[in-house]
Amino acid sequence: MFLNIQRYSSYGVLFLILGMGCSIPGIAFAADSSYAFGFAKTEITPEVPLRLSGYGNRAVVYEGVDEPIYIRAVAIKSPDQKICSLVSLDSIGFAGTFVNRIAQQLKKQYGMSRDQLVVCSTHSHTTPQPVEGLSNIFSTPMTDAERQASRKYWNSVEAQILKTIGKAIQDLRPGKMSIATGKVGFAQNRRVLKNGKWAGFGVNPKGPVDHSLPLVRITDTSGKLRGLLFNYACHCTTFGSDYNRLNGDWAGYAAKYIEEQHGDIVAICTIGCGADQNPIRGKKDVAKDLAIGHGRAIALEVSRLLKQPMQEVTENLKTDYGVADLPIDAPTEKELKKSLGNTRPQVKQHAKNMLALYKENGQLPESYSAPVQVWKFGNQLTMIFLGGEVVVDYVLRLKKEIKSDSVWVTAYANDIFGYVASERMRDEGGYEYDFSMIYYNQPGPWAKGTEEILMRRIHELVKQAG
Repeated sequence: MFLNIQRYSSYGVLFLILGMGCSIPGIAFAADSSYAFGFAKTEITPEVPLRLSGYGNRAVVYEGVDEPIYIRAVAIKSPDQKICSLVSLDSIGFAGTFVNRIAQQLKKQYGMSRDQLVVCSTHSHTTPQPVEGLSNIFSTPMTDAERQASRKYWNSVEAQILKTIGKAIQDLRPGKMSIATGKVGFAQNRRVLKNGKWAGFGVNPKGPVDHSLPLVRITDTSGKLRGLLFNYACHCTTFGSDYNRLNGDWAGYAAKYIEEQHGDIVAICTIGCGADQNPIRGKKDVAKDLAIGHGRAIALEVSRLLKQPMQEVTENLKTDYGVADLPIDAPTEKELKKSLGNTRPQVKQHAKNMLALYKENGQLPESYSAPVQVWKFGNQLTMIFLGGEVVVDYVLRLKKEIKSDSVWVTAYANDIFGYVASERMRDEGGYEYDFSMIYYNQPGPWAKGTEEILMRRIHELVKQAG
C-alpha cells in the first residue's frame, strides 16, 4: 500500500533571509555560503499484484511480497541557492517521457530546470513492469486487465515522486556533505568468452569489473547523520526468472539494512555501469539468502567507511544536462521480413513493429537521443548520470579520463532505452550488443563509433558544468 504523504500546496516554513537570497515558489532560503539538505522516502508497494519485469518468460502477476519497495529522494540547496533533487526508485526502469513529465511539473512548482533533477532506478528484476519502456520484453503479452492495473500503479508512482521531492525540499536544513570510496566484491563479469567471442552468460573471472563503492555522507551542522548515497556497478539479478515475488533485490536490502543500522536516515542507492555484471547467484531456494547477503555486505562496508576520515565537499554545485545522439545500425526490410518466421515471439513482434515503422515513415530511426547529466562539485566530486544499461567499460574509462578527486558514474538514470555496449563488444558479439535491443523495441544495435560519440558528449558536459 502507498504511504500517505501530505500534499504540500504551500509551505508554512520560511527561512530567514540574510542578504540577497534566492527563492523558489513557496520557500525562501538564507543567502549563506553553506549547503542544505533534505530527505524523503515513500513506500510504493502495489495495492494489487502486477506483472514483474526483467525476464521475458514471466506470464502471470507476482505471487507475493517479500519486501516493500520505495521512492527515496534527496534535495540539495547549494551555496548559490540552487535546488537540485536526486531520486532513486525501486524499479526495473522507466522511459524518458516519464521523467520529463516529472521535470515539467517541478519547473512549474519550484522553478527547477531539467539539469536540477535526476531520477534513477535500482533496476531490480523483481519489480513491476513499466508501462513506458521495455515494451517488447514478454513472450506472453500482458492482458488488458494487467495493463490497466499497471497504468494505474505507474500514474500513482509518478504523483508520489513529485510529492516525495516536495517533502525533501520542505525538509531542507543546513548540513555538510562528505565522500569516501570503499569496495565490495560480489559483482562478477557475466560475459563468458571463447576465442575472443561471446559464448553465453556465466562468470568470466578475467573480465573487467568495478568493485568500488562510492559513498556520500550527509550530516546536520552538529555532525548527526541524516542520509547517505551509495553506488555499485552490478545488475539487480540475484533472483532468476523462476522467482516471481516482489523484492528490491540486493539494492533494496542494502538500503534497508543501512537505514536500520543508522537510525532515522534515508539511504539512497544508485546503480553504476553494471550492465554486464551479475551478482553471485544460485538456485531459487537460496536466491533470497544471497540477495540478503549482498545487501548486508554493502551495509557493512558503509559502516566501515563511516568510521574512517572522509573528505568534506565544500565547492559549489554546477549542473548540466544534454543528450548524445547514438547512431543505430538498423536492419533492412528484407532482414525484418525474414524475422517474421522466427519462433521466438519477441523477435517476431519486433519485426512486425519495425516493418510498420518502415511502412509509415519509409525508414527506421537513425539514432536515439540518450540523456547525459552532470553534477560537478568543483574538482572534488564529479557525478555523471547516464541513461540506459551501460556496461563497465565506460566507468573504467571515465575514471581515467575525468580530472576530479572523485568520479561517480550512475547508469539506469532518466531513461532506460536499451543496453549501451562498448566498442569492444562489437567485436565479441553477444547479448548486450546484438540481441538485447529486441526487448527494448529499438531498431537494432548501435553503430560503429557509438562509444566515442557518448564519451565525447560526456566530456563536453563535464567541461560545461565546470
